[in-house]
Amino acid sequence: MSLAIQNDEKRLQLLKDVFFKTASHEEFQLFVHACERTGLDPFMKQIYPVKRWDSTLKREAMTIQTGIDGYRLIAERTGCYAPGREPTFTYDANGKVISATAYVKKLTKDGTWHEIPATAFFDEYCQRTKDGNPTSMWGKMPHSQLAKCAESLAIRKAFPAELSGVYTKEEMDQSDMPKDAIAIENGVIPEQKPLISKEQAEDLAKILIGCSPDYQGNFWKFLKTQIKGLERLEEIPVAMYDRIKMGAKIQNEKYQRDLIEGEELAING
Repeated sequence: MSLAIQNDEKRLQLLKDVFFKTASHEEFQLFVHACERTGLDPFMKQIYPVKRWDSTLKREAMTIQTGIDGYRLIAERTGCYAPGREPTFTYDANGKVISATAYVKKLTKDGTWHEIPATAFFDEYCQRTKDGNPTSMWGKMPHSQLAKCAESLAIRKAFPAELSGVYTKEEMDQSDMPKDAIAIENGVIPEQKPLISKEQAEDLAKILIGCSPDYQGNFWKFLKTQIKGLERLEEIPVAMYDRIKMGAKIQNEKYQRDLIEGEELAING
């Protein structure tokens, strides 16, 4: 076994340890393939995997992401790319940006340069908070954020083979981002913690139904202080499950005893 292969194996193992502690073997192989095809370095955070809840699959699915600089680098390496003119914008009657159109240049085999435009609409890409308002980045820099989305579309339109299956962060902001979106934006790849199964969530839900209304309300308040952005029981980490279930089970049994005692007092009274 050559030294080069040994080094590759070590890097592959490091990649798996850093990004794929809970991912499947197939997801890992797909990500490695994307790294090789794009020539981006995951250790320099040029490309990274992100897990998102897929409402169609009813489970978390992996998305492979890069930044706009990663897209530009991939296009640049083809030798057929050049930056286009400045993006253009459209506005509504109140002066709010509606869309951005970005332009890139591509050299075709006949030696001709072509301008490739692509348009992104604010409402389709803007990342919003739970109350419907744009997040801080989209609120402060709507032109910059939307222009990146439009440029990503234009570059992928010009170089589909090189960029198939890889998306920029700005394009994916509007989707079901993981709770660690801010960390990713700052270049920190969060550890992917394994979540409980659907069956475990259903089991916990059955226990909660038998608890007092006050406990149920406090239960969700407590969970949301421990797990940022929690919306479903399926988002509870495996490491917390046994403790949470035990606490709910104790409250369930106590409430059921109280109900029985209350009924007995009413009958005897």
